[in-house]
Amino acid sequence: MTGFNSQSDEPVGVDSCARDVHLFVVIGAQRTGTNILREILNTNEQLAMLGEVLTPSPAPAHWDNFCRSQPARSVLPATFSETESLLDKYFEFVRYRIRNHWEGNKKSQSHAFGVDIKYNQLRDVAPANWSYSSPAFILGYLRSQGATIVHSTRNVIHCAISTFIAARRNVWHNYDGAVIDRSYHLDIQECLAYARTIVKHRDAFLEAVSGCKVVNCSYESLVEDIARAGSREEISVAPGPLWDIAQALEASFTFRYDRRLQKAINIPYSRLLSNFDAFVSQLKDSEFSNLVLTLE
Repeated sequence: MTGFNSQSDEPVGVDSCARDVHLFVVIGAQRTGTNILREILNTNEQLAMLGEVLTPSPAPAHWDNFCRSQPARSVLPATFSETESLLDKYFEFVRYRIRNHWEGNKKSQSHAFGVDIKYNQLRDVAPANWSYSSPAFILGYLRSQGATIVHSTRNVIHCAISTFIAARRNVWHNYDGAVIDRSYHLDIQECLAYARTIVKHRDAFLEAVSGCKVVNCSYESLVEDIARAGSREEISVAPGPLWDIAQALEASFTFRYDRRLQKAINIPYSRLLSNFDAFVSQLKDSEFSNLVLTLE
């Protein structure tokens, strides 16, 4: 993959920059904490992460917008090599946008840049007629590039509940301190089915990333990392996912939590769910029975 000189728009050779530039991709299900992880990572001037780039957005560095700027024959690549070439150009463009168009020029010297992709989006980038029985094309591409994959996980029942409640409230990210002031009736079977889908996607992902550089980041461990900030913004150094990510990307441990983004579900599940007792009862009879106590 060729690079961009941080002081100009001109491409520079692979040998001059590839060794000191790190590509990372955060991959997981929805509601696994990728947004708060992005907020934290972006407080480190050496790192820069964009949101869900395969989700429609007006942002120039999102995949669909980039593809529309390319010659028509490149928008829907037909072959392995065409798809690989398009991804090369895309990540070059992402790095250029980060280094040259970040607010306040704060990322002009960043040496690691990343994007967020969800499990169910991994097959959105592939050559025509790519077999569904084959691993997602983009995972093989990332392996070939030596990219670091940050695997974002969370208690799957919490994840499923959070997804359904966010959709009901139409509140996906809590930046204004909103407090939940009512309870919600949860479709129990639909919630359990979605948890099974997360597990299925996660297992397929783990099988496909064999041989990749993978750093695990559980939401629960990330919350513990953030809690070390206490009443301050600076997060103190200690083992955890932020330490592992910094090590993998050869970055200093300089992270902050400014408290702009808060938990979306900020009341106990027993108050959140109007059918909490029925949910617990059915959860006990499911393959997720070991997660019952995590709802207390």
